[in-house]
Amino acid sequence: MKTLIKNPWIVTMNVGYDIIRGGYVLIEGDTIREVGGGAQRMEELEREAETVLEAGDKILLPGLVNAHSHMFQTFMRGLADDKHLYQWLSEEIWPFSALMSEEDFYYAGLIASLENLKTGATGVIDQHYIYTSLNNGDKIFQAMADAGIRGSMCRCFANIVYTERFREKDEVILEDIRRLHDAWHGKDGRLQLSMGPINSWSVSPELFRATKELARKLGLKYQVHTSEDEDVVEKTAKMYEGMRNVELFDSLGLLDEDTQLVHSVWLNDSELETVRTRGAQVIHCPVANMYLASGVARVPEMRKMGIPVALATDGPGSNNAQDMLGTLKYTACLHKVHNLDPQILYPRDVLEMATHGGALALGMEDQLGVVEAGRKADLILVDWKKPHIAPVHKPDSALVYNANGNDVNTVFVNGEMVVQNGRSTRVDETALVDECQKRIEFIKSKM
Repeated sequence: MKTLIKNPWIVTMNVGYDIIRGGYVLIEGDTIREVGGGAQRMEELEREAETVLEAGDKILLPGLVNAHSHMFQTFMRGLADDKHLYQWLSEEIWPFSALMSEEDFYYAGLIASLENLKTGATGVIDQHYIYTSLNNGDKIFQAMADAGIRGSMCRCFANIVYTERFREKDEVILEDIRRLHDAWHGKDGRLQLSMGPINSWSVSPELFRATKELARKLGLKYQVHTSEDEDVVEKTAKMYEGMRNVELFDSLGLLDEDTQLVHSVWLNDSELETVRTRGAQVIHCPVANMYLASGVARVPEMRKMGIPVALATDGPGSNNAQDMLGTLKYTACLHKVHNLDPQILYPRDVLEMATHGGALALGMEDQLGVVEAGRKADLILVDWKKPHIAPVHKPDSALVYNANGNDVNTVFVNGEMVVQNGRSTRVDETALVDECQKRIEFIKSKM
């Protein structure tokens, strides 16, 4: 099956940062077969293709990757505004999620997957840590499969200190990781398992080491919340003889190129150098860090040091949305005003974190993140002929500073069109929203 997308404004994100006006992209199966410009070649390909999309009013770019979310929190968006991190967790998030059924997790995962797709994220890493039932992780995986997103379910865990209801025994955690790997990893060519502790203070040193060893054995990415706010830093220091988060992780042998440090807001110079030396990646969640007043991560410095950075929304409970296209503007503007420097991040820099950085977070840096022949056909088309975007001088600027998730028109994942004209091709959106609303009202009635 060949699909030709003709005449879009293509932001390739390739090494030369080529931008093609009125170009074309040919998709065959799950792969981009050809990218270029020129009317004659476009006409030739049009005769070969089974499907032809006219996209003269669209900007085409690689699908963005939301490198860290908690998709079950779609059922909690707006539940707990205006609180600090621990108060937000203990008073609202933990009590509500403890009342969710297995099917609730499925529906939360389904609407979250759909939201990611419809706002520009073809891929998502969902760090799931609520295991009132061991089937909860499977429900998230099934939701990803049904929505058509490229998904990594990060099997998260805690075994000490954390709220008692969500602590698990070491052997249960390790066995469930193996089970999920065998059941889901690699399924449909889109799904993968990753793993990671919830944070620095709720996992024992023994479990840190055992799970990292298992991650290395299975070839899985390892993701952990890191220095999200000052309280996390202080709590860790009290438990581990003054050690800061990155110091602790390094002492336990956790840091390598497959380790992802989410937030990393309160890292000092020494910690940044350790992250650089070990090759770990930082996942930046600017909106959640603003929403919870956690602080501002030193992202421009990280990038100058060569530390790879990906972008993410964090969970809808600490963002209220998973709009990755909208996150681009927040990222640029946050660091400009924080550093009083309008040139500290350019549109290209922000797009690189959302595409190249996201591809690296998924372990698919050679397959995603660039519009070029041989890459997987994970692509989005953004409608630029709207009053809040047009007229357009530079499409990359328009994407970062003008567009938001509502402007995403068409989405391909693995070559399949999963969003067409702004609507899911797989899911009845109206029925899904109604079902989710009924479910959150029922849960709230039990609190």
